[in-house]
Amino acid sequence: MLKQEHYEVMKAVKDGATIYGYVDAKRLREVQKFDSELIEIIGLKDLEEITGEEYNGAEQLPYFGAILTGKGKEVLNNSNSEFGQ
Repeated sequence: MLKQEHYEVMKAVKDGATIYGYVDAKRLREVQKFDSELIEIIGLKDLEEITGEEYNGAEQLPYFGAILTGKGKEVLNNSNSEFGQ
């Protein structure tokens, strides 16, 4: 079952985001494990193509990129009404 913190991280990647933080990465993987159709995880190579940034390790490397799917947006909208947001 998804918890409030899962819905919060889903909201954070609604329009796409690069994930640098361990806690966010962990929660997104938990969402993915709950239902793999809620979010799309994007690996570093694909993320480089999308953002145009090169992740060479000189700076902090992101865990991955993530974006909410259509199904994920539906679940998030339903959770907002459930939690009164």
